[in-house]
Amino acid sequence: MGAADSGSSAGPPRSVVSTAFTLLGCLRRLGTARVSELERASGLPRTTVTRLLGQLRLAGAAEHTADGWRLGPVIMELGTQVPGEPRLREVAQRPLMDLARATGGLVALSVDIGGRRLVLDVLPGSRPVAFEPRPGPMDDEHLAAIGLPAARLATARAHAQARAGDLSPVIDIGDVDPRVSCVAAPLRLSRSDTGAVSLMLPREEGIADHVVRATRRTAGRIATELSRPAPTDTAAPGPPRRRSPRPGGGLPPA
Repeated sequence: MGAADSGSSAGPPRSVVSTAFTLLGCLRRLGTARVSELERASGLPRTTVTRLLGQLRLAGAAEHTADGWRLGPVIMELGTQVPGEPRLREVAQRPLMDLARATGGLVALSVDIGGRRLVLDVLPGSRPVAFEPRPGPMDDEHLAAIGLPAARLATARAHAQARAGDLSPVIDIGDVDPRVSCVAAPLRLSRSDTGAVSLMLPREEGIADHVVRATRRTAGRIATELSRPAPTDTAAPGPPRRRSPRPGGGLPPA
């Protein structure tokens, strides 16, 4: 492929990188899409879409499934470093730590970007649990292999509720894994991206009401902080400095 791809005869040529990111952006918005859908969404010729998808697949940036094309594992792994909401990690750190200290449970933060779920942070608790999530993509096949149906996980159900606008906590007391109890509070990050704060405890401890309330408050704190304008590095102007008298009297020149 050449150094640029015009996409059409009108207008300035697009760079290869810009064109590829246009296509990746469409995959992020659509989640899973067929070539015809990507052609319409991107405004690129079908031949360009097909060629780029093949090259992105070789790089691990896109993958083809029975339902169509979606973002590939390389992009999703990068997503653990750059989530859909850039401030999310920073904003969530203190509330997650407070929740872990208050309850002793394992606390995790996850996001769903373009239909793919990622675990961003995991804070182990003082009460060990049999199954601990790891930061990175949530691999449904791996979960199924160890006997955990992904769609029934409290975290997955919380993401689904967030997409529907339902922010009530999801509670699982040993239903998916008889060794683990879990509560997950949904987060709505944007029109297309969702998140969840989850807390896990040993099955025998169950999920007390105060733990449910604390998890929901934590999600609320994170959502509230995200809704506020991001702080800037520009310092607010301070009060004017008073000028000292010069030796011999009088003020220095202005």
